[in-house]
Amino acid sequence: MESTFVFVIIAVLATLGQAQFSPTLTVNSCTASTLQLTLDNAADGGIIYIQGQTSACKQTTSSASTVHEFDFASCGIAWASSFKMIVQKNALYQTGDDKQIPIMCIMDLTDLTVANNVNALDKDDDVGQNLTVKPTASMKLYRSGIDVAGSSVQLTDTLTMSIELDAEFQADFDIVAKDCTASTISIVNSACAADTDLFPDFTKPAPGYLSNSFGAFRTTDLNGGSVAMTFSCTLTVCQGSCAATTCPSGNGYGRKKRGISKRQANPAPAIDDISVGTTVTIAAEEVILQTPDDDTDVCMNRTGFIAGLILLIIALIIVLVTAVFMGRKYHEKKDALQKLNGGMTSVAMG
Repeated sequence: MESTFVFVIIAVLATLGQAQFSPTLTVNSCTASTLQLTLDNAADGGIIYIQGQTSACKQTTSSASTVHEFDFASCGIAWASSFKMIVQKNALYQTGDDKQIPIMCIMDLTDLTVANNVNALDKDDDVGQNLTVKPTASMKLYRSGIDVAGSSVQLTDTLTMSIELDAEFQADFDIVAKDCTASTISIVNSACAADTDLFPDFTKPAPGYLSNSFGAFRTTDLNGGSVAMTFSCTLTVCQGSCAATTCPSGNGYGRKKRGISKRQANPAPAIDDISVGTTVTIAAEEVILQTPDDDTDVCMNRTGFIAGLILLIIALIIVLVTAVFMGRKYHEKKDALQKLNGGMTSVAMG
């Protein structure tokens, strides 16, 4: 009886030990290159890894809440495929207590379908976790290579618009600027520029990257001053290279500068739309006109100059008249002296 009682106690303790190991795994993010998850209630000195991969995908666990990141390239995991994440209580050996959690990352694209084979896994200790991810992009405005989004530029400036998929999506996806507006002005319709004189068609330096240079413009404001312009675009996302749109001036999304890549040779259909935008304030250069006071000063200066010139001429005339008068007086006195001297000489001779 005593040995049986001891055996029962050991069995109960073993059962309690098994119940205590119940780690919880939560997927935080899953991009085309990286998986990030939070692990709670695991064992100190245990391990977590992706089944069937190398030691590059193995990390040590802790009983505290910890964040783990796994690089898909290092682990050899194809994105949008299912795999097993193993949480092992002891790093040296496996037991039935170890947890196996199926995981799959799914792109949030309406026409993109991925087979979910988590049911084929032989041991699912947790409900399979499927994380949905939507591609993201950004729009920026540059003046002379400087980002001016959110700041002020002049109406005479040349701006460059850059639209780019975020880095984790560039390897697998492409974009087309489907429709764009500048506040209330339509600048792109159905992937073609609405007015190429105002806003030319986009060029495409690389997959997932659109660029365009244009002269700054704004909606009409009768009061002058500055006008805030909001530029926004609806982008069509493709898995692979997007198909070109024929426009009067060329391809709507723009042509690759150096030849056509293999990805462009077989364009993929559009599968979803996303939006991007930014704002810039556009100011008109003010032309400064002379005020009435300034005109009065100019007139006064001209009047003074003319009056001074007249006085100078009058002074010169007075000097000339005086010189002529004095010259005549001098000659008259000289003639009188000569006559007087001539009369005195005649008396002396008589």
